[in-house]
This record gives sequence, C-alpha cells and structure tokens, in this order.
Amino acid sequence: MQQQIRTILFDLGGTLVQKMNHGSRDPVIIAEMVDFLKTSISPAEMINLLTRREKEYKDWTYRSLDELSYEDRWGQFLLPDYPQDFIRQNAARLQAWWSDARGKRWISLQTIQTLQELKHRGYTLGTVSHTSTRYLDDAGIRDLFKTTLQVADFGKRKPHPAPFIAAARGCNVSPAECAYIGDRPSRDVIGSREAGIGQVVIIAPPGETREEVPCPMQADIIIRSLPEVLDYFPKVLWDAPAPHTEVAPAKLYDAALSTMWWDKEASSAADFCTAGRRLGFARFELNHQVTPVELEAIDLNRYHIGSVHDPCPAVIPNKQLEREDKQITSLDEVRRVVGVDTLKRTIELAHQLGSRLVVIHPGRIPGDHSLDNRLRDLYRSGLKGTSEYDNLRQALTDDRKERSRPHLDALLRSLDEIVQFSQDSGLFLGLENRFHYYELPIFDEMQTLLDAFPQPWVGWQLDVGHIQVHDTLGLMNFQQWLDAFSSRIVGVHLHDVAGIVDHQVPGSGEVDFSHLAQFLPHHAYRTLEINSAVTFEEFSHGLLVLEKAGCITSI
Repeated sequence: MQQQIRTILFDLGGTLVQKMNHGSRDPVIIAEMVDFLKTSISPAEMINLLTRREKEYKDWTYRSLDELSYEDRWGQFLLPDYPQDFIRQNAARLQAWWSDARGKRWISLQTIQTLQELKHRGYTLGTVSHTSTRYLDDAGIRDLFKTTLQVADFGKRKPHPAPFIAAARGCNVSPAECAYIGDRPSRDVIGSREAGIGQVVIIAPPGETREEVPCPMQADIIIRSLPEVLDYFPKVLWDAPAPHTEVAPAKLYDAALSTMWWDKEASSAADFCTAGRRLGFARFELNHQVTPVELEAIDLNRYHIGSVHDPCPAVIPNKQLEREDKQITSLDEVRRVVGVDTLKRTIELAHQLGSRLVVIHPGRIPGDHSLDNRLRDLYRSGLKGTSEYDNLRQALTDDRKERSRPHLDALLRSLDEIVQFSQDSGLFLGLENRFHYYELPIFDEMQTLLDAFPQPWVGWQLDVGHIQVHDTLGLMNFQQWLDAFSSRIVGVHLHDVAGIVDHQVPGSGEVDFSHLAQFLPHHAYRTLEINSAVTFEEFSHGLLVLEKAGCITSI
C-alpha cells in the first residue's frame, strides 16, 4: 500500500492559474515598460529584443535546470546593457509587465472552492511552480498554503527534484506523503518521480495539448479539470497512516547511476533500479551495453533515465561497431555515416526519454593498437620509468600523431552534422575522453573540438577514471585537462582507479576527489560508473566519500 497522502502540492500556471494568451505580446503594456526604462526604442523593438534574449535564457535554463532570480535574469540575460542597479531593483516589476503582456492570468472561483474543500478535508497545501505566486495574492488565497515555492527564488527549476523535496520539507512531511498536481508530464511527473512523491496527478483537458517535449512517464491519475481531484482525495485519516512497501533512501543524491553496475546475470532490471533508488540515486544512465530487450525491461514510468551513453540501445554491440570501423571518425564515408546514424538514434532515444545528456564516444583510429597494449603490459610488470618503457611510450605517441589527423577531420564533419541535428533537442552533448590511447580525443584534439563547437550545451564529458589511467601511464596530464577545459565540462563519470584498473568504487583507489571537486561546474551532470562486482555496502560508502569530497551533493 502507498503511504497515506497528507499534503497536496500544486503547480500554478495552467493548473491553478488559468491562462488566456494573446497571439503576441501586448504592445500597450510593453509601452509602459519602455516609458519606465526611458529608452528610445519602440515597443515593437523591445518585444523583439526580449523575445530573442528570453529564448537564449530558456535554452540555457531548460538544459541546466538552473533558474535565476528575476534580478539575475533581467540583469544577465534580458537587459544586460541597461544600468544594472536600476534593472535589478525593478526586476520584479519588469517581469510582471513582460508576463502580463503575454495574456490574461486568473484563478477561478471553482478552483478556489476546490482548494478550500481540500483544506477542509485535512490536507496541507503547497505550491511548486515556475509561475509567480502573486496570483495567489490577487485571488486572496495565499493563506490556504503552508508553503509557496517559486523556482526563481529557489534556484532550480522543474523537473529537478530539489523544489519538490523542499516543498515537502516546508510542509513537514516526506515526499512519499505528498501528491503533486500539475499539467506537464515532462516537468511534473519526471520531477515528482525523482523526488519520490507519493502520487502524481496530471490535468489534461480534452482537446488541449500543453506538453512541449516528449515524456515516457504517465501520471498515477489523469483528470480533465481540477475539481475532479475531490473524487480521489477523501478526508485525511491522521490517526491511521498506511504502510508503504518502498524503502525511502536515507539520502537522495543529485546524481545518476549507470547501468554498468547492473549484473544482468544475477538481477533483473527491477532489482537494479530498486537497489539504485535505495542507494539514493535520483536518476539513471543507460550505458552503451544496454540492448533493446534490456531497455524494454526497465520500468520507464517509475525510473527516470537522465542520460544516455552512445551507442544506445546496442542494436549492434559497441565492440562490433569498433571492429568494423563504423565510427564517426571513419575515413570510409559509408561507415562514417553508419556511425553518425547510430549516434542520431541515441540522441533520439534520449529526447524521447526526457533525458538531459548524451555521452558521445568521439571515435578512434583503427588498425594496429599493439603499442598501447604493450605499454600497459610493461606498466603491469612494474617497468614504468625504465628506458624500455619510455622508448615505447615515445614510439606510441609518435605513431598516433602520424595517423590521427584524417580521423580528426572526419570527426569534425560528423559532429557538425550531429550538433545541427541536436540544436533543438534540449540536450547536452558530452564528448568523452576515452580509455585507450588510439581513441579520440587527446588534449590537442579536445581543444580543437571545443573551439569548433562553442555552444554552451556542447562540451567535455569528463571520465575521471579514463584520464587518471592515462595520467598514470604518462600519456596525459590530468591537471592540464582540468586547467584548460573544466569550464566546458557538461558531465562527469565518477569512478576510482587502482593502478590502471578503472570503474572502482570511490575511495578504493588513487583519484583525489577533493581536488577534482574544485573544478566541477555546479551544473555538470554527475554519473557513477561502477563495475558490477562492487557490493551495495561498498557502493554506499563510496557515495559518502564523494559527498564528503564535494563531488556530489544530497538534496
């Protein structure tokens, strides 16, 4: 049985607040803003300017899930070329003009009566919304709510789970004791599922389409209008809490668990996902070994896939694609196109799943890799530092340098197509540093790639274990990469390294996670890529190591 619902949290815009939008912004209202700003541009010019800049802001915030305060939004994005003290002091007023110019907003009498009845039945009420809470004041009903969380004041937007959890705490209940009522599954269902909200309700009026992006998750209850919620929420029985079967994690980490940890011979998809939630993961990453059959076994309505690692699903195993040089770096045009099409399918899957990040394997140099293998053998034999080791390492770097340039050119052509293909997807694209030396990119190649694609949603997928191994072998300098590229990190694969064996649990190897944490942007998408031999208890301890180091945070 579910935990008894004691608190009901609401979205505002489209759920409690009704909307009637104009075809375009009202120039009469914008004229008031223009007059207030004492600017010489016309209302039409101001509308065009703010529309363009707001799109840039939304593109950034939809991907990062960071939400700026009105002061920062207007100061940094919308009117950065006006006197900043004046803009910041009047940001709320400017935002009100901009919102009002879009159309009419109101809370209906029927909605107010429904809220009053839920309150009478014993429910604590709250809101979690992107829309201003001023409409509650306009309707005279703010006192019905114990907490009113507006993401512009909070700093994270839906579907990040943090606003939902904060609202539950504000009502002195667990997320499992809350229902959430909204109108957009991609924000309201995904965020609620990650947060562990007990029940999710979506309002879907007949003939209306409010959703802008795909979402694989369905609400527990779908209603046509708000008053229908009264059919599902009877009077609260405070003295008879119902037991629930799911064990809530002691902590919820703002991080993803890679399916690399899934021991597919010993456990089912449900077992893996349940264990991941018990560990405290908010979301999951599909790695490049997940087959179509295994993907179908994952309950995508219950567990959110926040990132997808190319190629996924593995219709053709990744190793086979590498052997046949069906890569985005291939010099054979037919094979290069196969690599591009495979990556496009991964991007399409990520978009359909409501994910935020695609991890890209940027290809490899085919042919003889024996020098790389021999260098690793010498390391394992304890011969690093000998003349034999140093001579072989030089031969390896010379050989790779001689063979790499045509493949880098092919990669640039492929990524140009991929970036154009992905520009409206809402996804981050992370170019991963790889484990083997004949794979792309090494340092100079990464510099070329990041210079070629300056879009803020294209960047470095830092694989900590991979670069630690190359640093240990003397092939790369971990610190050099951090100094040069940390500002372009969009995602990070966290795992430890013992010698040159990666995907170990954090705290069991040589990675200095406290030092690493200083270079991770706060918005970088964090994933734990741990081998399946690690036990639940070892993994749990590793998460504490990362939290203490500052590499991950609990919500």
